[in-house]
Amino acid sequence: MNIDPYVKEINRQGLGVEGIIVMQHGEKCAEYRWVPERPKNIHSVSKSFVSIAIGMAVGEGKLRLKDRVLDFFPRQDASPRLQSLSLEHLLTMTRGHREFTRPRTVDEALSHELFRDPGGAFLYDNACTFLASAMLTKAAGQSLRDYLAPRLFCPLGIAAPLWAESDDGFTMGATGLELDTSSLAKFGQFLLQRGVWQGQELVSPLWIDAATRAQVATRNSKPDYNLGYGWQFWICRHGAYRCDGIYGQFVIVIPYKEAVIAINSAEENMAQVLYAVWDHVLPLL
Repeated sequence: MNIDPYVKEINRQGLGVEGIIVMQHGEKCAEYRWVPERPKNIHSVSKSFVSIAIGMAVGEGKLRLKDRVLDFFPRQDASPRLQSLSLEHLLTMTRGHREFTRPRTVDEALSHELFRDPGGAFLYDNACTFLASAMLTKAAGQSLRDYLAPRLFCPLGIAAPLWAESDDGFTMGATGLELDTSSLAKFGQFLLQRGVWQGQELVSPLWIDAATRAQVATRNSKPDYNLGYGWQFWICRHGAYRCDGIYGQFVIVIPYKEAVIAINSAEENMAQVLYAVWDHVLPLL
C-alpha cells in the first residue's frame, strides 16, 4: 500500500506526526516514519489499556461493573453521590464531576465534589480512569501495570513498558504508559481480533464489543468526538473506534475493513492528524 498521499498531506500541513503503521488482514501493509521509532508517553491511549485490564479482572471474578468505589476506598461522611459511584460510571466518564482533573492521589480524586448523580452526563476526565486503576489494584493485589504484564504485554511481545505511578503508588492509568508505534499496532490488532491473540483468548470478546460501542452520548462540535464513548474508547466515523491521546496518539480500528492504523505524534492540532487518515488512508483500504 502506498500511503504517499497521507505523508504529503501531513507534510503540507506541517503536522508533527512521528510515525504511522497501517495493518490490514493481520499484515503490516504500510509504514512511514518522520523520526526514529521509540517508546513514548501515549497519553490518553493509556486509558484503553485500563479498560482491557478491567475486562480481564471482571472475567476472573475480581471485579464487577456495579462495584462501588467506596467498597475499595472507604471514606467517612461521603456524599450520597460519591456513595453510589461505581466502576461502570468511571469507565463511561459519568462520575458527576464538573471539570477535567489530574489527581495525583486517590484521596485527591475522592475529594472532588460531584455536581450530578453518577451515570448521567459524560465529561472526559483523568480521575475516572485513575480511580478504576486503583480499584483494580485493590482487587488484584498488584499494580495495573504488573497485572497486565503476563496477561497482555508478554503475549503481545511488548517488553515491560514504563507506566507512571501516582504519588500514592497506583498506576496512573489515564496517562503515562510508554509505547512505540509498533506496540500500538499490535494492541490494535488484538482489539480487531476481539481479544484473541495467537489463538488464545486474553479477554472476553463480549467485553471488547461492549467497550468499543457507545455506552454514553457525547456532545462536541468536532467530528469523531460527538458519536459517543464506550468503556475508555471513542466511537468515530466510518464504522470505526479508536484509542485517543493528546498530541496525536491514535489506535484506530476499522472492523469492516479488517484494518488498524497506529500513529504517534507530537502535534497540538491532533484532530487534523485523524482527519487526514479518513481523507488519505481509508480510501486505500
